[in-house]
Amino acid sequence: MTADQLALGFADRRTGQESNLAAATATHRAYREHAERALAALVADGRPFTADDIRRAIPEDVEPHSPNVLPSVLGIWAARRVIVPCGEYRSPRRARRASRNRVWVAGRATSAA
Repeated sequence: MTADQLALGFADRRTGQESNLAAATATHRAYREHAERALAALVADGRPFTADDIRRAIPEDVEPHSPNVLPSVLGIWAARRVIVPCGEYRSPRRARRASRNRVWVAGRATSAA
């Protein structure tokens, strides 16, 4: 894969993430807002966290319009370097089938602020 193809792939991924998050902002959907609020609190705390930590902070009656909302939020925050990966873990969530997932921590720019 050439550097140009890789750049195009990343651009397409970011476009998809932004589109997914735009759909999550409809007035009858609150999942994104809850996810962003939980993520901001975890970043401010300064300790490593996982997507499962964010999910636990979202009220059970708030459902995403797509299973890709939280990964999109994480992807956008990571692209902005607000969060950076610091490890991996195996999610106990059945839907994840023990797949590897990232552990995140506040990025340098965030922790220095």
